[in-house]
Amino acid sequence: MQQKIIGFMAMAGCAMVAGGHAFAADQDYADTTLTGDWDGARQRLYDQGIDFGVDYLGEFAHNSSGGIRQTDAYADQIHLHAAFDFQKLWGWTGGSLHIDVNDRNGSQIDAKARLGTLLESQEIYGGGNITRITRFYLEQSLWNDLVDLKFGRMDIGVDFFPFACDFQNLNFCGALPGWISKGLDAWPLAQTGGVIAIHPSPAWTVKFGGFQVNPNNAAKSQGLKLSPSGPNIGTLMLAELDWHTNLGGGQNALPGTWRVGGWRNTARYQDVSLSVDGAQALMSSDTAALQSSVSDSYFMGQQQLTRNATGGGLSVFGNVVQADPYTDLVDQMISVGLLYDGPFASRPDDRLGFAVGRDRVSRRAANAERLVNDAGLGPVPVQGYEYITELNYQFQLWHGLALMPNVQYIRHPGGTSANHDATVWGLRAVAKF
Repeated sequence: MQQKIIGFMAMAGCAMVAGGHAFAADQDYADTTLTGDWDGARQRLYDQGIDFGVDYLGEFAHNSSGGIRQTDAYADQIHLHAAFDFQKLWGWTGGSLHIDVNDRNGSQIDAKARLGTLLESQEIYGGGNITRITRFYLEQSLWNDLVDLKFGRMDIGVDFFPFACDFQNLNFCGALPGWISKGLDAWPLAQTGGVIAIHPSPAWTVKFGGFQVNPNNAAKSQGLKLSPSGPNIGTLMLAELDWHTNLGGGQNALPGTWRVGGWRNTARYQDVSLSVDGAQALMSSDTAALQSSVSDSYFMGQQQLTRNATGGGLSVFGNVVQADPYTDLVDQMISVGLLYDGPFASRPDDRLGFAVGRDRVSRRAANAERLVNDAGLGPVPVQGYEYITELNYQFQLWHGLALMPNVQYIRHPGGTSANHDATVWGLRAVAKF
């Protein structure tokens, strides 16, 4: 795999005279950031090939029901990002370098209140309270953007399942396969690899990716290192087909994106049924063998349905992730939701969001729990489905500053009625400098 990636990078370097455009033509710093354009200095740097910024995201949560007690938690992230356009800097056509560094801190309501949830009620918490390099990769566009190559350290969400974070619950945020399947490192974790994207037409994109699988990617000691310690245990391969729609056509066209993809991870992992307390003692050595690989698929779609006088309108989205029932505790995620941009003429930059989701615990884990109970080693709650609902409203308070109050209701946390249903009240703050 390492030799293939090196070859991938060499191909990008040799083709640097055949590229397209690494950056957009302009940036609206005055209307999208708190610090503005610095009297034109920021735009001048961008014109010279340097773009950078800092943003802050914090999420407060309070559970009014569920868990063992009512309590509060606050988690946040400071995110520094920079991009360098090689064409503007040195005449390297189509080349660029992208860097993202994240510093995460705080506490998690699910752990403090012992809600028992399968996924986090504060999506910004994951990855540990440390500073990490999430992205450090080279990009090369070729033949007027027909082909795009990337190589370096990155999370899978750069290209695969690039779903936005418009909600506070992790079920409706980011690269969902990375939250439940082993060997897929999603933001803020990074892994080493390369991606090739082919754009045969404006409506279609085909992507292929290959990444090294290293369990130390998640280690706190990784931090600002560009290469993880320890051996790679496998290779992660992904593929995705994207279809971009414009319903109605013309100036009032309604955009949408539909994606179908899948992955295969050659690393070996313990069968998920053996994670159940007492199950391993009941199983013979024949059934305790490691699974030889992890693989499965996903579908996602988002489509704008209406356009209003503010330029916004109603959009609908749907996500389905089918993970590996042999190795992944949560082997299926399904979510659907609505987003309404510019709900009021006087508030054109606000957004209303509503989503419902369902997480399914692998039947192999559930069967192991039944086996433990039948053997008299329990009682162990038999897990099934967890249901999540979130309603939020984002207020755009100023250029680059937004607040999003929200409420989540989680039925059967952990996929079992043994845990009390939880109501979590939240407040999300976003500031872009």
